[in-house]
This record gives sequence, C-alpha cells and structure tokens, in this order.
Amino acid sequence: MFYIVEEDSKLQLIENLVRQGCYIDVVSSNDNYHPKLTSTVAVYLRFPKSKSGFIIPISHDEGVNVDKKRVYDILLQAPTLYTLDKKKLLYHFNLPRAIDISLLYSMVKYERLEYSKESNTLNYFYNKHKKLKGVNSFIPISKLYEVCENVYDKVAPVILLEIPAGFDFYNNTATSVFYLLEQEGLGVEYEEYVKLFTPREPQFNTLSNTVYTYYNLYNSTSRPTNAFNSVNYAAIPKTEAHRACFTPQNDFFVEFDFDGYHLRLLCEQIDYKLTPESAHKQLAKHYFGTEDISDEQYLEAKQINFQAIYGKIPKEHRNLDIFVLIQEYIDNMWAMYEENGVVYNPVSGKPFTKELQGMHPAKLMNYMMQSLETSRNILILKEVLKYLRDKKTTAVLFTYDAILFDYSKEDGKETLLGIQKVLEQDGKYPVKFKYSKDLVL
Repeated sequence: MFYIVEEDSKLQLIENLVRQGCYIDVVSSNDNYHPKLTSTVAVYLRFPKSKSGFIIPISHDEGVNVDKKRVYDILLQAPTLYTLDKKKLLYHFNLPRAIDISLLYSMVKYERLEYSKESNTLNYFYNKHKKLKGVNSFIPISKLYEVCENVYDKVAPVILLEIPAGFDFYNNTATSVFYLLEQEGLGVEYEEYVKLFTPREPQFNTLSNTVYTYYNLYNSTSRPTNAFNSVNYAAIPKTEAHRACFTPQNDFFVEFDFDGYHLRLLCEQIDYKLTPESAHKQLAKHYFGTEDISDEQYLEAKQINFQAIYGKIPKEHRNLDIFVLIQEYIDNMWAMYEENGVVYNPVSGKPFTKELQGMHPAKLMNYMMQSLETSRNILILKEVLKYLRDKKTTAVLFTYDAILFDYSKEDGKETLLGIQKVLEQDGKYPVKFKYSKDLVL
C-alpha cells in the first residue's frame, strides 16, 4: 500500500515533499491517556495540493517500523507544519514552528474546532481495550490512516484562515509555557485521590502517585481550563479531605497568591496608582471614609470592586475617581469596538472582533480582563520557569490568580524570594504565600 511509508525510498520521497510544508497528526499509543503517558505509534502527513496522505509506522505491530529519530530529522526540514494540537505534538516531537489549527480556529471563530477520531473499527477496539496503553499499536494501520484522512478532510479549510494578530503569542509562548507546566504533575495519595475524585479511569493520567493535568487553551478569552479524566484541577474542592490527598514530591507545597490581581491589572490600564497595601482595602477606605476597615467592610468592598471590574459600577460610587476612569475605559473600548469592529489585548495582541456573539460593553470588559490576566500570567510563568530551570523546586499548578510550587528545601529560602521577585514584577503585583505538606494551605 503506497500510503504506508516503510522503505527508505519512500522516506526519501517524504523528505523531499516535507520541504514544501505539511499537515501532521500523531497517532499515540492510546487516545484516552494523558500524552505524558503515551508513546508514538505512527505519524500521518498530508502535503499541499495532494489528494491523500501518508502514514509512517514507528511502533506499530504491522509491517516495518521507522526509527523515530529519522522521522524527527525529516520533520525538522518542514518550513511550516500544521497540527490539531501543538501542545500535544510537543510530547512526541519538539517542533516549535508548528501551527496549531485548533488555536487558529478558536482565535478567529471564538469557538472550538469540532472533529472526531472515531470509526467503527476504532470504537470496536476501544470498547474492548480502552485501558490498554498500547491499543492503537495493534489496530490495523490502514484503519488508523482512514481516521487521519477523515479528520484532515474536516479541518483542512481551517489551514486557509488568515493568521490573526496575537497568534504567535499563544501558539508559541503560551503553548510552550503550559507544556512545561504539565511536565512534573501533582503528587497524590493515590488511594484517597481515587476515592474522593473518582476519575473515569485513574491510569489515564496517574502514575506512581503522580497525577498529570492538561491545560486546554482553546477558549474565547484565551483563559485556559484544566480538566482531564473527569477531574477539574482548576477548581479543586476546598474541603480538607479533597485537598489533603495532594502531597508534594519534594518537601512543601507553596502557593503564591496575587493580591487584587484583576483590580491591579485594570488600574494599570487606566493609570490609577495603587500602593503595595491590599488593593481591596485601599478602595474600601474610600468607600467607607475610614482607615479602620472591618472584615464586613472588606468583603463588601471586594464585591463592589469585582462588579466594577466586570463593567457593573454601583450607582452610589460612580463619582469616585477610580470608577470615573474605569467607566471611561469601558466606554472608549466599546466605542472602538463598534467603530472598528475589533479591539486588542494590549499585552498579547489578541483581537476581539464582531465574530463574538451577543457582545455588549460589560461582556467585552469581562473578556478583556480575563484575556489580560491570562496573557500577563503567561509572561510571568515564562520567567518563573526559566528561573527554576536548574532547581529541584517546580511549578505544578496554575489557577488564574495563584501559582502552586512543589518546593525543595535543597534550593534554600532564597529560591522562594527569587520566585516572589519574579511574580511581583518590581512591586506591581504583590503576592502573599501559604505553605503546607498538602493542599490544605
């Protein structure tokens, strides 16, 4: 079968063709497993203007397998590679030039790219062997090829979409950051974790008391979700039992939490100065006209601030300087959106266009703040990961306004101070931290 590439002569043909760019889809050992726990079974390639693709077996039970390094060396010659999920691709091949077409679609259309890798044959094997780590290695390679062909036919039009502003930021920086963040996993007490969280099949993303999370980057605001195997790691229940089953692989969990993060990011945009003191408390003093803020007043101020951040300024506070500036910001952004059909995230360049449905000033403000938070965090995480490159301490979980670290005492307290310095960005984003032997911080 010509489409199966095994002989050296066919590999040479592929090597020549790949220099014009191509689409790539990796067949992993089991589609249900976290990519960290899979191996590469085969690689499907489709070239521009060709009527069909090729599949290269790497660890398949049929035929002659090709050395993975040989395939990698060939792929490195491609000037452009299109793929369904660049972050997942990185688990198999380090191909930084790859273009994530699911990301492209989500940034242009503001919805998920829908495609299915199902077929009658695959369904049959997965119904019988869904837990088998290498199930794809003994599904007939012709059937794997057919699935890849069908998927390509569905997604091919996306390749023709114009690359939007800000795409490189998410395709390269964000993808790399979250790929690196996923590598270490979270330490767990396995039995308790399984009992409390009831993952669909624990082995899909758990190995040796380590659970692996997966960040989904294809959201309208660019704010990632983090759910895998029926567990939402971005919203771990706050009960002591649920949190106690997570344990550090080093010595302590340390969580750095940004103070009034959304508020500070917004104040940057409107040029309103805040001190290192609690942002919510600072504004509470204006609301209540006192320096001594009670717990009840603090919580009320926090509620007022959240309403304002998302475009719903309470009438009784609209004359305060900060809310005048916020309202001007909302009005100007909406006017630009209505006039030009687009506004841009000032950090990443991400556009918000008229493709968005049901848009209004408050909703646009909401989208912009979530996008601004995410893009700023991506840049901070990039610095943090670089800082920790030669240390045992690792970043293990990102939850929007907080970052969790698995801290090793071997690194010394100066490492925690170094992390704090990176996060705070010269005092612009003050943090507080908590630590514990589990997630009951």
